[in-house]
Amino acid sequence: MDYYIKVGNTQVPVTEEIYKVYCQGTRKERYFKEGDFRNKTFFYDALDTEEMNGSEIFYDPTAESVEDKAERHWFLEGLKASMKELSQGERELLCCLYVYGDSLRGIAKSKGIPVTTLQARHQRLLKKLRKNLEK
Repeated sequence: MDYYIKVGNTQVPVTEEIYKVYCQGTRKERYFKEGDFRNKTFFYDALDTEEMNGSEIFYDPTAESVEDKAERHWFLEGLKASMKELSQGERELLCCLYVYGDSLRGIAKSKGIPVTTLQARHQRLLKKLRKNLEK
């Protein structure tokens, strides 16, 4: 028995083994298409035209890239871990400065500490955090 596979408009003779593998592949493709139809799956490729790729319709140039999101996530995880290594007083100082937006002068006045002392602590604290993040 002769086996043929249709390529374009021509019939190409092949061995029985190649014919069976080809039929199995085409059946698998049909199976996936039927599943997509049954599950009402929609592909952006269906919107492709000569001028535009279908997925470009939904492109948002202002959106943050996946790489940037992942990098920011890893940085924040490292920052959380570094913050756990700080003392309560160090965390309070950072919280007052960066969360509540207080000034060094205001914090120094409320705690009765000289501003220069607070500035030195702040600089040491930032160096400590930087060192922990670089690990």
